Amino acid sequence: MYAVMTVDVDPPTTPKENFMIENGVTSLLNLFCNHKIKATFFVPSLVAESFPSLMLNIVEQKHEIACHGLKHHPFEATLDAKKQFKNIKTATDILESIIGSKPLGFRAPLFNVNENCWVALCKNGYFYDSSIVFSPYFGRTLLPKKPFFLLEGYGEINVCNLIEIPVSVNPLLPFPLGGAYMRTFGRLWSKTGIKLNLLSKTPVTLYIHPKDVVQGLHAHSWWHYRNIPNCLKMLNEIIKYAKHCGANFLMACELAKLYRERLLENHLI
Repeated sequence: MYAVMTVDVDPPTTPKENFMIENGVTSLLNLFCNHKIKATFFVPSLVAESFPSLMLNIVEQKHEIACHGLKHHPFEATLDAKKQFKNIKTATDILESIIGSKPLGFRAPLFNVNENCWVALCKNGYFYDSSIVFSPYFGRTLLPKKPFFLLEGYGEINVCNLIEIPVSVNPLLPFPLGGAYMRTFGRLWSKTGIKLNLLSKTPVTLYIHPKDVVQGLHAHSWWHYRNIPNCLKMLNEIIKYAKHCGANFLMACELAKLYRERLLENHLI
């Protein structure tokens, strides 16, 4: 049984909120160190350019940095294939110049992705995507899914070499396991979602934002600040619970490689 801890390092709304990125990432790094787990940080290139020393700190602690788009625009992963290829190539080059290696994985801003994005990812040499949420609230089927090959062919390329690592949901109340959903629905909802996924032998992919664990400026809505003072403690308990249930934490790139090997061995492609 496996679990993946992911961090979406979304850009701050204003420069005054830069401290939320710096303090949030540092707090999460300390938490992961205490649990002796390695995480995957999905970073927009705009953020990487603004916080290069923070990116190097993540890499030095042996965590994975993957791509979270160019500017984290909500629709940048839903454009046509040509525009997405250009955006993803630019974002990839920027990340590689800062961290010293090419990112293997991608997550669309706000999980908002289309087939053109997968084509662009393949053409840019990506190994996996983690943008799909299997929930009716995100326009996808409800059933929980294990990592799989994106089998369909689109345009000039067949994307069967791209592994999809779905973001996990609680099947009983199918919202993603993490972020503001975790803060809002609480520990029991999160632990139940973890348990149900593991019982079905589905890897658990959790996510969090640095802004979820740092008390910031006055937000526009209760959704943005509910339970932030308790979030780090809550995440600590949730990681402990997942490990107690037998989950072995991997980085997303490790899980993608593991499932690629399994799928190839089983002749599923």
